Amino acid sequence: MQNHREAIECALSGGVPDLVPFTFYDGLFPPGFDPAPLQAKGLAICARRGVFNKVYPHVKIRDVKENGGIRYVYETPLGSVTSFSKAAALGYAPVEHPIKKRDDYRVVKFIVEDGEYEPVYDFYLKEVEKIGQIGKVIAHSCYEPLMDIQVSWVGQEQFCYELADNPDAVMDLHEALVRNHRKMYAVIANSPADYVLYGGNVVPEMLGPDRVRDMIAPCWNAFADALHEKGKKIGCHLDANNKTILDTVRRSKLDFVEAFTPPPDCNVSVKAARKAWPGKRLWINFPSSVHLRHDAAIRAATEEILKQAGDRKGFLMGVTEDIPREHIDRSCSVILETIRAFGGGL
Repeated sequence: MQNHREAIECALSGGVPDLVPFTFYDGLFPPGFDPAPLQAKGLAICARRGVFNKVYPHVKIRDVKENGGIRYVYETPLGSVTSFSKAAALGYAPVEHPIKKRDDYRVVKFIVEDGEYEPVYDFYLKEVEKIGQIGKVIAHSCYEPLMDIQVSWVGQEQFCYELADNPDAVMDLHEALVRNHRKMYAVIANSPADYVLYGGNVVPEMLGPDRVRDMIAPCWNAFADALHEKGKKIGCHLDANNKTILDTVRRSKLDFVEAFTPPPDCNVSVKAARKAWPGKRLWINFPSSVHLRHDAAIRAATEEILKQAGDRKGFLMGVTEDIPREHIDRSCSVILETIRAFGGGL
């Protein structure tokens, strides 16, 4: 029988593992939660770790505690911008973003162009050693340029207004990020990581499927070219409604889609994804809402997912969203038992 790491690597390489791997982001375990009993039942760990530190040689970044949160101040030769984040369940949530007016784009572009990537390969290798056979360490990078603008620099709601009011400034910043990310591609391609996650959280209803095709997919492909040259694989965290971008993903050079979430939470079934993306590995997020249901419903949902997946080739399951603490053991135990009963698939 394969250990957890071997099973994950087998599936990610397009092979047929002994059982469908069922993984859990290690960063989602609540404080004090002991995963050992679930690991004994077959739960594997997915650990996303960086292989670089991003530094800004000509930007001074300060953080100041303020009103129960943290204000970040970015000081550049062209001026300053600030952001503010409040404490949330899993760290800090942004409530104020750096770009608040048109002139802020000039400052943020300087910050983006100043960014450099320092390898921390030893850190990554130590994490691989620490995780060992109980799971898999995946290299984590960052958001794609357009998603970075939306999530990090402007905020999702304001992003929609910016596309209408300041499209030239948005596109200029996007091009600066595209150029900057090429430096990151090289650092990760030369790292010890074999599987890499790039971007995600793409909401086609907000971006528009054409922007995903024309602005995000080319970044996937450029990164893929750099990684494939070194024998490495690339995936994306596509955890939203993917129906309108099925063809874009199919045509892309992505090797695997991670955190894919089937109904009832999102709008593409496992069966439809397997048909639409032949040859791509599918690593799903077990739909979060189902964890809250009774055992029979969780079992039925797991069985249906396994049926739709068909054989075990290139298929994995996991948890990529936080679950209320009181449901973790119960729900994951039912899922793991069902996987064993099915022999991992049909």
